[in-house]
Amino acid sequence: MRVVITGSMGSVAGLLVPRLARSFDLTLVSRRPPVCDPPEHLQIDLDDVEGLVGACEGADAVVHLAGESHTFATWDQLVGPNVTGLVNLFEAARRAGVMKVVFASSNHVTGMYDLEKQWPIGPGQPIRPDSPYGVTKAFGEAMGRYYSDNFGIAVICLRIGWALERPHNEVARFMWLSPDDLARLVTGALLSTVRFGIYYGVSDNTQRHWAIDNAQVDLGYEPQDDSEVYFAGPESRIDGDDDHS
Repeated sequence: MRVVITGSMGSVAGLLVPRLARSFDLTLVSRRPPVCDPPEHLQIDLDDVEGLVGACEGADAVVHLAGESHTFATWDQLVGPNVTGLVNLFEAARRAGVMKVVFASSNHVTGMYDLEKQWPIGPGQPIRPDSPYGVTKAFGEAMGRYYSDNFGIAVICLRIGWALERPHNEVARFMWLSPDDLARLVTGALLSTVRFGIYYGVSDNTQRHWAIDNAQVDLGYEPQDDSEVYFAGPESRIDGDDDHS
């Protein structure tokens, strides 16, 4: 199965790509210049529709990780990569005949529930973005629905939690997504027969606040990791909060 991964030099891709490479034929795409020869990825910006079409030709699926990922980014910083660039990606996939897109959405689509501690949260609740960043991710889900309904492309939207090697503070304690569970989730999305769906991406944390029942049923997602193992015993350490996906 040939899979195109955009944003291949981002932090999430850094955790995901080595694990997916064990099972899939990957084509990596990034706006950043390659750092080796031969290049490890194609340098294509999200405003280059023709370049994206070329990268997608012959692919079975796209995992779209590219975009502005800072949760405190301004609208001017977000609109290019997260709105126009996202539309370009979907259009390139359509033109290239790609029949599946796995879209890296975000828990910030419903972040106001988290801020108000209105837990648990499930994918069936109305969206409540906590930031312009969250708004752009909600837009991406809506665009995915449009391309699914109108062009028959299977679109899986993953509301990713905090993808880290290990959790390090109280926020990560409930929203951590381990690298191995991230790979399990994306693999399930790539192999599923779902036409359109929205799923939370979080590990099997004892204190998780998000429902993953539909991911378990639809995608066969069975997370194996729990953040609590990092918070037990005298050597545990919990720092303050900082930016997250």
